[in-house]
Amino acid sequence: MKKTIFTLCCGLLLAASAQAVDPCQDTFDVVQPRVPDRLCRVTLKEQELGGEIDRRIQNLIYQNYMAVDLDGKWLNHFRNRTDRGNRSHVYYGIGKVFDAGSLFAAYTGDPQVAARTQYIIDELVTSRDADGYLGFWNVEAENRQDHINWILHEQEYINLALVRNYRCTGNPQSLAHAKIMADYILKTFPTPQHPCYDAGQICTAGLPEGMLELYRVTGDERYFDFAADVPHGNNHGEIQLASLRTWEQDFSRRPCHVYVMLARCYAQSELYRLTGEENLLNMSRFMRNELLKTGEGGMLVTGSCSEGEHFTYNQNGRGAIGESCVTAYVLRWMDSLLRLEGDMRYGDLLERTIYNALFAANSPDGRWIRYFTPFTGERQYDTRDFFCCCGNYRRAVAELPQKVYYRTPEDGIALNLFTNSNKPFEVKGQTVTIRQETAYPNDGDVNLTFSTDNPVAFAFQFRTPRWCEKVSLRVNDEVPVTIDPREQKLGCYVLQRTWKNGDVVQISMPMTWRFVRGRAVQDGRVVLLRGPVVYCIGNQQNAELLMKCPEPRNLVIDPASIAEPVADDSVRPTGLKAVAKAWLNQDCAGATVDVTLTEFIDPSGRDVYFCVPNLADTAPVRLTDDEIVSWPNEVVNAHVLKAFYGPKVTGKLPALFEIQGDVIADLAADYVNPRGKTGVQAEFPDASGGRWAFYSCQNRGLLSTAAAADVKPLNSQFKAFGSPLGYAYALENQSDELGFVSNYAPSDRQEDAWRNHYTEKMFDQVLAAAERNDFLYTHPISDTASYNVFRWSPAADVQSKDVTLSGTLFSNLGNGVELRVVRWNDDARHDVLGTFNTRDLTVGKCGTAQFVLRLPSGEVGKQLDFVLHNAGAHVCDATALRIRVYTNVRQAASQIDVTDKVQAKFRNRLVTPLGPYAEQFGDAGPGVEKTLKVKLHYWRDGVVKYLEFPQDSALDLTGEIGR
Repeated sequence: MKKTIFTLCCGLLLAASAQAVDPCQDTFDVVQPRVPDRLCRVTLKEQELGGEIDRRIQNLIYQNYMAVDLDGKWLNHFRNRTDRGNRSHVYYGIGKVFDAGSLFAAYTGDPQVAARTQYIIDELVTSRDADGYLGFWNVEAENRQDHINWILHEQEYINLALVRNYRCTGNPQSLAHAKIMADYILKTFPTPQHPCYDAGQICTAGLPEGMLELYRVTGDERYFDFAADVPHGNNHGEIQLASLRTWEQDFSRRPCHVYVMLARCYAQSELYRLTGEENLLNMSRFMRNELLKTGEGGMLVTGSCSEGEHFTYNQNGRGAIGESCVTAYVLRWMDSLLRLEGDMRYGDLLERTIYNALFAANSPDGRWIRYFTPFTGERQYDTRDFFCCCGNYRRAVAELPQKVYYRTPEDGIALNLFTNSNKPFEVKGQTVTIRQETAYPNDGDVNLTFSTDNPVAFAFQFRTPRWCEKVSLRVNDEVPVTIDPREQKLGCYVLQRTWKNGDVVQISMPMTWRFVRGRAVQDGRVVLLRGPVVYCIGNQQNAELLMKCPEPRNLVIDPASIAEPVADDSVRPTGLKAVAKAWLNQDCAGATVDVTLTEFIDPSGRDVYFCVPNLADTAPVRLTDDEIVSWPNEVVNAHVLKAFYGPKVTGKLPALFEIQGDVIADLAADYVNPRGKTGVQAEFPDASGGRWAFYSCQNRGLLSTAAAADVKPLNSQFKAFGSPLGYAYALENQSDELGFVSNYAPSDRQEDAWRNHYTEKMFDQVLAAAERNDFLYTHPISDTASYNVFRWSPAADVQSKDVTLSGTLFSNLGNGVELRVVRWNDDARHDVLGTFNTRDLTVGKCGTAQFVLRLPSGEVGKQLDFVLHNAGAHVCDATALRIRVYTNVRQAASQIDVTDKVQAKFRNRLVTPLGPYAEQFGDAGPGVEKTLKVKLHYWRDGVVKYLEFPQDSALDLTGEIGR
């Protein structure tokens, strides 16, 4: 053990002493970025950092990392593998543990912390198989154990953590172990060339990040190619299945797991550094916009986001809110953007997140960590110690010493986080030490003392937080300068001068109380902040009050009564609290009561939002919008559904986009309700001599080639969910009564189950009353081997006509339902004309999909089957379905369908330059005025708009916001 500790200490000292000449160059990188950072990381050590940030890091190291049961909670599972059996969703997160451990050891220089980290690595390597497999389940055929839930998730973070350990210690063994882990993943991961498993069912949050890190320190192109180009992502519950280079989605599509999305944004930003491919920043720009756009971003006031781990705009604070994995990756991703862009406004969000969501997710003594940190209602600790959030929390705290200072490529220094510190920098061959003295976040006074043997010229910049109305700056005895933070384009003020030994910079940022307006479900309420710190109403100091007012968000606080903060050591040393008066009722009648407001990190916190008597006058407390949710809106939540280029429209624009023709078959209109009769087959004629029939079918829904035993016709003999017997078509022996088909109101005696589940609480939310009878209603059964088949057999004369198929379906939110359109050319040969899934688009509380398929004369086939499936999981599969068949469809004269070209240009930007239309779309006929017509679906509002744009104009949607 003594030898191990000595070796580790030598490694730590070697890593600490290795200094790159370029302040933006990492010692261990053999591949340098093509796009250099505008601000580069600086990592502080324990002796260089103080204040609340250091105290929190120390608590977490010695009360958590050094105290947890490594063997019982983690390592024994790897040493003593078991068969998987029917277990699922098992994860321990050992890679995240020693990823943080490597940083903790480097930060403290403590041989015991280093030895503990090395112990984890050694024990894991001892449990490794000869082929590189590391895991807690026994090996299965085709290594399926890796891909059932989360063993790969273990492996990807083990790989990442081994590279981190190499960076922290310089130990070549760690790099060798990382390569073995990564090579195992490369040869076992399902790819298009090696489809051993459904890649869309595997959690891969840290996979590309680790591969890119390994590429940077080895130069091995295999790791780069895998990270950049192999599709990955659990598209059943987390994120779109895509490679880093091809990923692009918005929040209309399910799923949208925020942690995994931010992790992929972070990985894309790392890939961008290596390639300079601009499209790799599209998703970061979209996510930034939707989280931070002025007045309506999804970022919570505490500096985190997510509800039930997924994205939401609603600002709800109760329940599964503020997942710690999300908090961790908000910090990592925002730091990455800050470095790339040199924009220190991101630092405002970093400090809001650190002092609220992050620190509140850890008990005051450092021992326990939260999975979620809601700001309304009770908070709970995750006492398991393992799993994803505890691990990512440790990593986030371990990375805080990287976020205090940054360097510029020009040898400048940038100050981001205000905290006690004493940091030496190498500047143009000189050592410049900056000592920072402050009580932040208790007050906004910061003193900086510069020490250097010789004068040296460089730019020093510091963040100017937007929570402060005016910043006062004084250098030595010079005349003070007043700075308006909102006028600083990059969120900072730059001092370009020759610095001398003993120079002192005094920064004064007055901290006064301010109310931040509530948004969405918090509209009409306010939250109280002072500097970056959110204040809350907690149980511990308001027990008597909360007996009278169990919902503190209903308190009406008198702004004039809010006192200056006073010392409160009950949560943290040098903590603060304030006392105010409040009314128990909204009309402010009766006597007031005392309420104590504590910092959000108060583990007994119950709520941060409350009422004030008059939102129009909150004096003496300033009322403002949240400064971190103030990014100029650059994105429109819309999809281009259709686009035409040609002569200007003279009639009604919507008519151009609708199908104009003769309806020969209509699923809902042709449907015949059995009206109480039992034993009626689900078969009925269309309007042109053809016929509909409904079945449940196995054989992947391929009805014509299915064995007789695999086909069950629907019949009114059997009970359907929510409707009386004989009023819908259902399946024999279907105990849950699903697999049925019905019209909107199956009878005048419709059961409450139907009314509650399918109408009032679901499809009535997205279908206007006039539309509801245009749809049939169904529900695929839970058996993933069974499909609902709606077969249309066209009349003989229809088979020689041009036919257009049009369909719309809605389903409850979940993994979506899938509809395939299958054409049977005869009884054996078929073509799939299209596959559509409702998980790809959201309208209100439903997923939706639409299609239009045009079949030339003679190509309609013998039968057309519309095959509905539960998409692999029995989750929220209730479906409303409309299918219509047209002939004699009339196209508008001289209009060119340019949908694909417009969609390729449109990236949800408010303004999309298209260039000269003739070059983009071709000639639409001479001698007339030509325009671009676009049908847009505003998915967040559930609204469809039709717009016409003059020749060669940009697709400018700024005027449509709010209409």
